Amino acid sequence: MSKDKPLVLVVDDDVPIQILMQSLLREFGFTTLTAGSGEAALNVVKEGARPDLVLLDIHMPGMSAADAIRALREEDGLDAVPVMILSGERLSPQEVAAMGANGAIQKPFDIAELVTTIREQVGA
Repeated sequence: MSKDKPLVLVVDDDVPIQILMQSLLREFGFTTLTAGSGEAALNVVKEGARPDLVLLDIHMPGMSAADAIRALREEDGLDAVPVMILSGERLSPQEVAAMGANGAIQKPFDIAELVTTIREQVGA
């Protein structure tokens, strides 16, 4: 995988959202991987993927968003990986911080705003 393109791990149990995000992010020069749950995201990183940023849906079956963030950051080399929460509800900065995330993007999102936020987080 080319490291000149930032790698974004999209974690969402809604497959159409995964496909949309993959297509959208690739169009803007990102490499993407997807996972359908926090557990699946952990498997992706345990297999060696080192995302530059994780987009994490707040409501998924199984592991909570906060638990997924904690577990991802315990993986070797991922302690500082930026995690952005995707949510249909507005989250306060305190709620986002309590989960351990770097920020939140509210669905439906503005595409330009999403891409700008990701670029800022990965330093691209």
